[in-house]
Amino acid sequence: MLNLRHLQYLNAVYQYKNFTQAGDSLFVSQPTISAAINTLESDLGVKLIERSSKRVIFTYEGEQFMQWVQKILLLCQEAESATRDLSDSAEQQLRLGMSYAFMDSTAPLVFSDFLKEHPQGKIHLDEGSMQKHLQMIQSEKLDLAYNGFPDTQDLPGIETIPISKAEIRIVLHPDHQLAKQERIPLSLLAGEKLVMMDAQSKVKRLMDEAFEQQHLSMNVVLNYTQILCMVSLVKSCRYVGIISEAAGHSIPGCEGLVLRSFEEPLVFDLGFFFKKGRYLPKLGWELIRFLQASEKPYLKYWEEKHASGRRQ
Repeated sequence: MLNLRHLQYLNAVYQYKNFTQAGDSLFVSQPTISAAINTLESDLGVKLIERSSKRVIFTYEGEQFMQWVQKILLLCQEAESATRDLSDSAEQQLRLGMSYAFMDSTAPLVFSDFLKEHPQGKIHLDEGSMQKHLQMIQSEKLDLAYNGFPDTQDLPGIETIPISKAEIRIVLHPDHQLAKQERIPLSLLAGEKLVMMDAQSKVKRLMDEAFEQQHLSMNVVLNYTQILCMVSLVKSCRYVGIISEAAGHSIPGCEGLVLRSFEEPLVFDLGFFFKKGRYLPKLGWELIRFLQASEKPYLKYWEEKHASGRRQ
C-alpha cells in the first residue's frame, strides 16, 4: 500500500525539481525526502528519478506515475474539503468567478444579502470574461462561475445551470444619428467605431457570429474590461458601445446615454457553470438556489416585456 506522505514528498520534488527546496516547503529534511522516494522506488520496482549534483530529472516511469500521484492528492484534498464542508460550524469557502458586466446587479446580492444568510461563508471573487472563467473552471482554480454560458456541446465536462437571460445592447450618445431609432439593424453598425466588451467575452463571440452571418465587417476600436471606459468613449468620441444587460436590471454608469436593442434581439443564457464530476462546495449550491429565487421576478418581468414588444 502506497504511503500518502511519501506521495506528497514526491510531488514536492516534482514541483521544485530540487530535494532541498522540496524539504523546506514541507518542513522536513532533505534526507527524509530522499528516504521516502527510495522506499517508493523499491515498492514499485521502478526508478522514478535520475539524480545528479546539478538537477533532478524524472524518468519516463516517474512522469507516468506523477499523473496518478497528482490525481490521488487532489482526490484526498477534495474528500477532506467535502467532509469539513458538512460541518455547520466550519467556515465555508467558495471560489467564484463573475462577469464584470453583471457585477453591479449581482455582487451586492451575493456579498450583502446572501452572506448575511450564511455568516460562516467566505467567497473569493474573480472578475473576468466567460473564456477566462471557463479555463479557470477546467484547471480547477475556480469552483463556480456566474457568466454567459460557454458552448457546452463542445465541452462535455462542463455543467450549466441557467438563472436568467441577458441581452446585448447598443450604447449611444443622445446626439448620435442611430439614437433616433427604437431598434437598430445590425447592418447599420458596419460603418461605426465600436467599443466592444473583452475579446474573450460571450458578447464578443456572439457579435462576431452575427456579423459573419450577414457578411459584415466589424470595426472594433477598443475591447474594454471596465464599463466606465466604454461610457467615457461613447460620451466624448461618439463611439458606439456594446454591452450586455441582465434581464430586468439597468446598467449603472450609462445615465444620460441611450440604450437600444438590435432589430433582431441578441439574447443569451446567463447562469452558473462548473466542472462535471468535481465536488462543488455546499456554499456553491446554496448560492445557486439563492440566485434562482432572487432573479426569478426580474426574469419574469423581462420576458413579459419582450413578449409585449413582439406583439406590437
